Order: sequence, then C-alpha cells, then structure tokens
Amino acid sequence: MLNKSVARRYAEAFFTIARENNKIDEYQQELEKIVATFKEVENLEAYFSHLLIPAKDKRDVASKIFTSHVSQLTLNFLYMIIDKRRESYLESIVEEYQEMADESRNITKGELTAAREVPDDEVKSLAEKLSASTGKTVQLNVKVDPALIGGVKIRVGDQIIDGTVAKRLEMLKDQLKQAKIS
Repeated sequence: MLNKSVARRYAEAFFTIARENNKIDEYQQELEKIVATFKEVENLEAYFSHLLIPAKDKRDVASKIFTSHVSQLTLNFLYMIIDKRRESYLESIVEEYQEMADESRNITKGELTAAREVPDDEVKSLAEKLSASTGKTVQLNVKVDPALIGGVKIRVGDQIIDGTVAKRLEMLKDQLKQAKIS
C-alpha cells in the first residue's frame, strides 16, 4: 500500500505539470518509453535499483540513454526519482500517471472475462453499450477463464456484472439448499 501512495504522489506532481503544459499524452509516452527501456535493456533495471551505486552515476547513465529520446522536463523528473532513491517505484508511478491521464480523457478500464474467446466485434459492441450506460469511454481487457463454463463476467470500476453459467449454478445450488421439502 505504501508503494501505491508513494507512486501516486510522484505521478500527481508530474501529471499536474503535464496538464499545465498541455502535454499529457506526450509526457505519458515518454514515461512509457523509459519504463520499456528499463525492461528491454538487460540489467538496466537492476543497475538503477542497486543501492550501492551513487545517484550521480545513475543520473549520468540516464542522461546518456534518454537525453535524445525524452524532453528535458521528463528527464529532470527521472533525475528527481533517482535522487530520492525511488527508482523501484518508477513502473508504479507510470501506472498511476496513466490512470490519471485516462481519467482526464474520460476513459475507464474494464475487464471482460469469458469461458472462451470473444469475437472483436462483440467486444466492441459491448464496450459501446457500457460506454453509453456509464457516460465514459470504456476500454475492455478480455481474459479467458474456462472455469466459467459459459457466459461472461464484466468488471468496470467497482461494478460487476456476472452472467456466467458458474454463477447461475452457484445461485441454483443456494436456492436448492434453502428449499423446504414437505
């Protein structure tokens, strides 16, 4: 939980600057590029999270890697994270920033879990219907879970729509347990 609150503070600070400069999308792409580079380059993430390497050395490496790929403001933000020894929070910071950016664009994420693959046109249609009912643009992440037997389960924010066969069977089982036999 501390991880999320620390990440949220840094993300809020950077998001505020991005909004003031009207560059929310640009800075989001730059942050995502930094995280992707950390993951792609072998041992880079380990280097930056190592506690015995001085912040100055990490800043020098970051400068060599990112100067030509991100804005000076984003690079300064990365330097601040390095100086404060918060490198291990970088991915969480970017995730929090992405959530804030989506919220500013009136986008909400949802999860569609189905027993089998759902055709793209059905996912799109369902997302449009959910968007109309919520007043926000809903983007659905599709997962397949054969344990559901059939049907779909949708989660958007704190709302869950469970239309799965497994749920219906569970409800039927509960009803049968409560039925009185005379």
